Amino acid sequence: SDPATVLAQPPPHHMLRATPRRFARGLAFGRRPHVRPPPPPPPPSFVTQSGVPELSLFSVVGANMVVHAFWQDRRWQPFMHRHFVLSLESVRRRRWHTMITSAFSQLSPSHLLTNMVMLSFFGLSLPRRLGVPAFATLYLAGSVVSSSAWLAEQQTLRDRTSALRERAEIQAAGCVGASGAVAACVTGACILDPGRRVYLFFLVPIPAIGFAGLYVLSDFWGLLAAAHDPGGSAVAHSGHLGGALAGAAFVGLMRVAGRVR
Repeated sequence: SDPATVLAQPPPHHMLRATPRRFARGLAFGRRPHVRPPPPPPPPSFVTQSGVPELSLFSVVGANMVVHAFWQDRRWQPFMHRHFVLSLESVRRRRWHTMITSAFSQLSPSHLLTNMVMLSFFGLSLPRRLGVPAFATLYLAGSVVSSSAWLAEQQTLRDRTSALRERAEIQAAGCVGASGAVAACVTGACILDPGRRVYLFFLVPIPAIGFAGLYVLSDFWGLLAAAHDPGGSAVAHSGHLGGALAGAAFVGLMRVAGRVR
């Protein structure tokens, strides 16, 4: 039979029963069936409006501020010294969590302000480009690696001295601060966007990768100076370098794996 004649004929009766009534009526009379448009998307919630990636960064900043507030209360200071200060003694007593909790501890407001400004300036794009879980991993990895680097330096200093008093002082010496984790975020952000313009001392424009290089060189120079005068500086340059190395390695692996947006 002619294909045009077959297409013009209505479908068999059993096919009409198997289809919805309105759709079958449209086929029987040669009309296009009425298709309802899809429902409109739901309005954006507060989380999607404010942005989950940015909220993750501000959550880290908020956690540092909360820990700093606890440090200001004398009633909490024995607890904070026990669980939020990294030292050879704390690790010897198996308080391994201090390798992370110490990276949320700043004793002075100026220390807190400096670290959080650096984290907010360089780390604002990290959660969106890496993803929230990867950003959290970067911060925690920077904390652990920087803590490990500082502990290795302290253990080396302790092994070099034979005086019991000095060995005890090195054993009990504590370290706090988010600088190592922030260093991981700074170097990671500079590797992700090496051509980004950064103003050194708020005056001299340099590319981000150049700032990262100066950042690492300054800590390396400080580490060499501390080796000749162990008590001359209270800055944990080894922790900064460990955090910077962790950030560079982590973001480099993310780039190789194609996980960077």
